[in-house]
Amino acid sequence: MNVGVDLGGTKLAVGTAESLQVVTTPATSEGIIAAIEALAGDADGIGICVAGRVDLQRGSTFAAQLPQLQDVPLVDRLRRPGRRVTLLNDADAAALAEHQFGAARGTHTSLYVTVSTGIGSGLVSQQRLYQGYRGQSVELGHAGGSGHQRCPCGRVGCIDMTASGTAITRAARALLGDPDLPIETLAQLAADGHPGLVRIVRQAAEDLAPLLGNACVLFDPQVIVMGGGVVLGYGDLYLDTLRRALADSLGAWHVPELRVAELGQQAGILGALQSLA
Repeated sequence: MNVGVDLGGTKLAVGTAESLQVVTTPATSEGIIAAIEALAGDADGIGICVAGRVDLQRGSTFAAQLPQLQDVPLVDRLRRPGRRVTLLNDADAAALAEHQFGAARGTHTSLYVTVSTGIGSGLVSQQRLYQGYRGQSVELGHAGGSGHQRCPCGRVGCIDMTASGTAITRAARALLGDPDLPIETLAQLAADGHPGLVRIVRQAAEDLAPLLGNACVLFDPQVIVMGGGVVLGYGDLYLDTLRRALADSLGAWHVPELRVAELGQQAGILGALQSLA
């Protein structure tokens, strides 16, 4: 039996496609390892997805919300004779899950992009996830944009800083002069046609489109699956703008179909499980 692990800063979920157990993420690395061991039991395989960057060469993660796992060889600590352990970030897990079970099932090559707190992405071709050497490939959120802000990752000009959900919310709250406006209120105002908010949402989509276009020229995806809170919250306003801007950026190149992710919160566990297939 294989199990999937969705490891976040506050919750740790372990399960299969049929069952799921969720606990509070322990505060120490030893506590996390013990919790996974206890919940996984005698599993033959453990697939782990984390919300942050991973290092496949070390079998570790340096996710900002999991500082207790910094430099901890998580894969080696959980591996034992007869047990396989895989590690991937949450966007890669969702990319795998959507390709196999969700919006991209039946396609040859799919690019998954989530626009939420940050921008994450993953590429799957013929049911194989592309992870590169260290598991840090196809990170569109940290590709170049038009801005000049320094990203927490250390680079300057990451698209995360201008087109993520965090950036949209920051700009919208500044426009309305209320730093505490709920995201749901912002989404409703945009849906009602507030000119300033519509402009901010459209600008974010237009800023992302050229990077999606670059990814299309590099990887030739059949479809692009869009997920995350911005896609769900701003809906057609965001997606229609993105479709138009993507077509403009690609010119005579093939424009992939944009689809909305289907699996929601299940994607992490399902993708972690699929990484063991």
